[in-house]
Amino acid sequence: MNLLKDNLNTLYAKYLFTAFGSSIISSIYATVDTIVSGQYEGPMGSAALSVIMPLWTLIFSIGLLFGIGGAIMMGNDRGAGRKERGDGYFALSLALAVGVALVITILFVVFREEFLMFCGADEEVLPYAMAYTKWLIPSLPLFLIGQVLIAFIRNDGAPKLTMIANMSGGIFNILGDLFFVFGLDMGIEGAGLATAMGQFLGFSILLSYFFQERCQLRLVKITNIKSYLPRILSVGFAPFIIDISFGVAVILFNKQIMRYAGAVELAVFGTVASVAMIFQSLFYGVGQAIQPIVSINAGAGEKDRVKETLHLAMFTSAAMGLLFTVVIVAFPMAVLSAYMDATTEVLQAGPIILRIYGISFLLMGINVVASYFLQAMLETSKSMVISLLRGFILCSIFLLLLPPLFGFETIWWTMPLTEGITFIVAVKLLKGVEKKNPLLV
Repeated sequence: MNLLKDNLNTLYAKYLFTAFGSSIISSIYATVDTIVSGQYEGPMGSAALSVIMPLWTLIFSIGLLFGIGGAIMMGNDRGAGRKERGDGYFALSLALAVGVALVITILFVVFREEFLMFCGADEEVLPYAMAYTKWLIPSLPLFLIGQVLIAFIRNDGAPKLTMIANMSGGIFNILGDLFFVFGLDMGIEGAGLATAMGQFLGFSILLSYFFQERCQLRLVKITNIKSYLPRILSVGFAPFIIDISFGVAVILFNKQIMRYAGAVELAVFGTVASVAMIFQSLFYGVGQAIQPIVSINAGAGEKDRVKETLHLAMFTSAAMGLLFTVVIVAFPMAVLSAYMDATTEVLQAGPIILRIYGISFLLMGINVVASYFLQAMLETSKSMVISLLRGFILCSIFLLLLPPLFGFETIWWTMPLTEGITFIVAVKLLKGVEKKNPLLV
């Protein structure tokens, strides 16, 4: 594929399809595990997966930091005809991913129980969370390194392979869940084992790309780390914040729920967070689909192609947001029943929680795409503002203030309020860029 000359609608459709496949299958690792654990263990299984969710966001967010940051810089340099410099970003990003992945794995082994307690587990939920993470430890580095490889392989013109890798691991995970959890009667521990094995399979497929003739990624000697590293971190900071903030929000939600309510509400939130992860992953897919197209065309000065790509992405995310909201608002009982063997208490508390939280999906996609687009245009400070607002600042403020001031039930309005305010800011930032740059006209 030629990102500078091929038909833009066709390019966008191909990248969107493969990005959807990669994004949704990535979320399946947590989502399917939540479903089977909830069906097997009941509400405690769903509550345990809510506690574990911040671990996934930590790993994936760091993978996005190095992967998206380095891949955008590589694409920008390639668009400007500087391939060897682009390869330097690949080499450094991969080295950073390997080093940080090993550190995180070692720390998790040593402080696993403390980490899970920090994320909201109590004495009742902790044994389930410990059982799930037992088999994950050997595969943890692969999740982070895999995110980096996906970003670079996609930018190297092979988005289909990244989708195949993710789909293969995800499908194995689904089948493994059924076999280990129910077939071998391993319960939530079997879900962790299936996830680990699925990741080994997907990672192996990613590695196979480097033995193919079409692979243009090269490991080169890095001679100027002080020049490369700040650019990787600054460009990758926005997607990092988007993802890590989801984990921070889950931790704050977990703690506030256990403080003001109990395990029933935590189990319902486990379902809410899992659904939100799927939808947010699809919105990530839209952002990631336009990222290589925008970064390379912007580097080559193709302003019309950049503008049209933004319009396509905004229309897609708006339509998806409307669809997701309708599904959650109209069918909350079906969603709850799919995720767990729900008790009477769960079925009483769940629908209103899902309906309120579901309103946030209306604007979530537009906010995510705005952040990804500004990041691909190297408007990193504006991208960071959007990411920080929706991911950490506003979310934290509402989570900490709403329950004590207006009652616990108002905690579920945190995300609709956060996305609404962020949307207003995002529109103003895009208009500000439009004034100095005709790309958004």
